[in-house]
Amino acid sequence: MVKLYGRVALVRPEESRDVEETVRRILKRHPTVEAILRYWGVEGEYRRPRVEVLWGVAPQSIVYREYGVEFELDPRSLMFSLGNKFERLRIAAMARSWEVIVDMFAGVGQFSIPIAYHAAPKKIHAIEKNPEAYRFLLRNIERNRVSEIVDPHLGDCREVAGAIGPVADRVLMGYLHNTISFLPHALGMLSSAGGVVHIHSLVVRGKEGELAAEATSTAEELGYRAKLLGQRVIKSYSPSKLHIALDIFALKH
Repeated sequence: MVKLYGRVALVRPEESRDVEETVRRILKRHPTVEAILRYWGVEGEYRRPRVEVLWGVAPQSIVYREYGVEFELDPRSLMFSLGNKFERLRIAAMARSWEVIVDMFAGVGQFSIPIAYHAAPKKIHAIEKNPEAYRFLLRNIERNRVSEIVDPHLGDCREVAGAIGPVADRVLMGYLHNTISFLPHALGMLSSAGGVVHIHSLVVRGKEGELAAEATSTAEELGYRAKLLGQRVIKSYSPSKLHIALDIFALKH
């Protein structure tokens, strides 16, 4: 399956073993692409993609458009999952104008900016640790004219959480690896009225319920009443793993 980021095409290794055939097939179907990249996944704490140029010259930045929002990013060094497209719109549809929202893993703004653009909540605190992603986050805030809503923070969300304080009605945890370990910091940013935490994580196929059980039990151990509002599969991540999202309401006892 080919994914297009502006005029850059991304293919996975299993779909591009025959490089010449892959390039020919993509150029026939998408003659305006400027580069074809093979995507090997992400690495390290900054979630940088590992890519290989199969054809053309990869631009330093591209502009990707989705549901009226524009995202600028460097496809060679920053992650942006097209498989999360519906989830971004779903969260934007759930957000309300009176809410304060915290995006703990903001990236280039892939959740924060659609929410700001479509829902216009009171405030979104967008936290990003990767300086390069943060640079594009700033650009995308300005590009989409949501600077009055989105407040960017450069740093580790576990440290920034304390500075933001207990103000949130909704917290986004768009990170797939060991996400539950960040849950205490997410809960600590909920307001006294409680709020919804959206937890993304990888799970072994057939064991989706274990994540919900772990999340609610962790919240309860920390002194919160926790209720699972919903759970959905975002996409298949590998033959053995799924990317799922939980919606959990939590309120301090």
